[in-house]
Amino acid sequence: MAPFQLFYLLLSLGVFAWAWMRGGHTERTGVALFVSAFLASFMLQAVSLRGFRLGDAFVDLALFGALVWLALRRDRWWTLVAAAFGGLTMVAHAMMFLTPNLAEAHIRMDVASRWGIGVGMILCLGAGV
Repeated sequence: MAPFQLFYLLLSLGVFAWAWMRGGHTERTGVALFVSAFLASFMLQAVSLRGFRLGDAFVDLALFGALVWLALRRDRWWTLVAAAFGGLTMVAHAMMFLTPNLAEAHIRMDVASRWGIGVGMILCLGAGV
């Protein structure tokens, strides 16, 4: 496991535990959404279309929709920012889908951008507690 992946995993687990123990219903719902998206991404990881990770895109689209729903139903600021980061993730997926010839460098940039955006989402959840 790469050092950044290990950092991301440990940061996520720490923030999830912090938000679950110290947060309210909104934070617990956010933790459940993020953990569900994490598990679903493993189940749909093999679904692809011409090198495009279609399974990851579906999971991220569902997470984006759930975060927008959460932002519209609850009164926490972090839900709006996390939904905005979800929108950025969908832009990254759209750019990869519209790229005609996917090279390895494109895939690395996509993964790096989505991991960075994911860190932003997790930190929003932690800051909202």
